[in-house]
Amino acid sequence: MERIKLVVVVCEDALEPVIQPELLAAGARGYTVCQASGRGNRGERDARWSLSANIRIEVLCNAEVAGRIVGTVYDKFSANYGLVVYAVDVEVMRAGRF
Repeated sequence: MERIKLVVVVCEDALEPVIQPELLAAGARGYTVCQASGRGNRGERDARWSLSANIRIEVLCNAEVAGRIVGTVYDKFSANYGLVVYAVDVEVMRAGRF
C-alpha cells in the first residue's frame, strides 16, 4: 500500500459542472461524485429539494495535485458558495493510477 491524498469537496449541487473542469485542470486523473446530506453551521441540507442539494466530490491524487485542487476550489468558490474542502492522507493499492 502507498500513501496518497484524498481531497474531499462538499458543496452545492449547482457547482458540479463548474468544479469538475477545475479538478482536471489541477491535475486530477478522475473523481467520484455522490449526493450528500447532513447538518452544519448553515443548517440542514437534506437533498430532497434540488435547491438545497449537496454533493460530495472525492479525488485521489498526489500531494502536489491535492494542494492545487484545495487552493483553486477555495479561492474560486468559497466566497460565494457554501462548501467544505479538505485533504487527508490515505493508503491505496496501485497508487500510480491516481
